[in-house]
Amino acid sequence: MVVPPGVAARCGAAGKYRLASTSALRAVITLAGLLAAVLVLSTTPAEAATLPEGFADETVWSGLTNPVNIEFAPDGTVFVAEKGGEIKVFDSISDTSPSAFGTGLATAVHDFWDRGLLGLAIDPQFPTRPYVYVLYTYDHVLGSSNPPPRWGDGCPNPPGATDQGCVVSGRLSRLTADSTGRRMVPGSERVLIEHWCQQFPSHSVGDLAFGPDGALYVSAGDGASFNYVDHGQTGNPCGDPMGGAGVGDDEGGALRSQDGAPPATRSPWTARSSASPRIRWPACRAERPR
Repeated sequence: MVVPPGVAARCGAAGKYRLASTSALRAVITLAGLLAAVLVLSTTPAEAATLPEGFADETVWSGLTNPVNIEFAPDGTVFVAEKGGEIKVFDSISDTSPSAFGTGLATAVHDFWDRGLLGLAIDPQFPTRPYVYVLYTYDHVLGSSNPPPRWGDGCPNPPGATDQGCVVSGRLSRLTADSTGRRMVPGSERVLIEHWCQQFPSHSVGDLAFGPDGALYVSAGDGASFNYVDHGQTGNPCGDPMGGAGVGDDEGGALRSQDGAPPATRSPWTARSSASPRIRWPACRAERPR
């Protein structure tokens, strides 16, 4: 699908365009499973000690706290996202003394199991456009007037992480770097999308990437249980569509789908409440930053 400049588009069950045929989608899912298996196998001690010919294993940086994402800016600056909400900035790959970007997101980020600050993208015109985009699990319940944190990087029992789940949401935000490009301008977080209601601690928010069309692509999970085929039958606190029989629906099938149709006149970039758009699973989304 080609996304014209200045146009927001959705694909998958939520929108006007489909990702692929059922057989093609099944093939993609199968391939993803095989890749995951390869990754698991490659992390075993036996495999880790054996590198392909022409490769070398070298530690570039150490001392980072749960690094989950690394991005290179056009000027060579390296940004490393830590799961708890901070971003470390290196002048180059030879820089061994990073500076903290100073996101101030530790309270807002729910750093628990698969949840945390997971997505990171740098504006393709950085530092002319000094923007850093982050996607994180927001420790907040959609529609609640109570500020974060709701759970504080944990999940008590009850409700229990895998029993009823600690409900949170997700945020896509734009952060602005100062003139040095190494520190965030205090208070510059601009929330672009706040949604992705999540019940269970797996399948949280995903990754960010700029496409060749200049659009920012956002991926996210469904916050479903990994213990059973979850279509929302455990309380369904997110109000996801379950179909007439309550055993799945035409949009998600055996997968857990999310209600994602916003009012036609509402801009997803300014939406903040529980009426903002959600991403269905499987689905994708493309937006052009402003």
